[in-house]
Amino acid sequence: MKYFKNIVSSSVLAISLLFAASSANALVIKHDIIGDFYGKIGSIEVEIKQSALNTGVLDTSFGDDIALVNINLSDLYSFADVFDIFFFEVAIDTDNIFAGIEFFEFDGDDVGFGPLTWSYQMVFDAGTGFGFLDVFDLDGNLVDFDSITLGAAQVSAPATVALLTLAMGAVFMRRKRML
Repeated sequence: MKYFKNIVSSSVLAISLLFAASSANALVIKHDIIGDFYGKIGSIEVEIKQSALNTGVLDTSFGDDIALVNINLSDLYSFADVFDIFFFEVAIDTDNIFAGIEFFEFDGDDVGFGPLTWSYQMVFDAGTGFGFLDVFDLDGNLVDFDSITLGAAQVSAPATVALLTLAMGAVFMRRKRML
């Protein structure tokens, strides 16, 4: 009977861990931003609602199924990791999320530098392979520029998190039994 109780309690724990981990209902797609001149200059991360998968091309201008998680250019400038964002648009083909971002546009200022605040404008289109980054001071003078591309998409799915959580729960239960 004790053996049966252990199996039932372990099963209940595993199932609850699985549901807890899979309650995260979004996928995160991350790309490195690579400049032609500077090399890796930063990264961009977006989140897609799981319910929007396999619905074709999604664009932030037509709904809120995609959200910006993070954008930083800290490999280019150490202070370019927090932005006051004026405009952000991204398009992703949800039928092929492993292809990653197909288009994005970004306009924003870095935060916290007063007169040394810079404005950033980025555009990338995977269809044409065209992308650029322009950096301006607050007077509108060009400070820096580069052509950009995106590195391979890194997709973290909730199923991966669920499996990891389930495995950690199994290790925990095994260690508990050994003690």
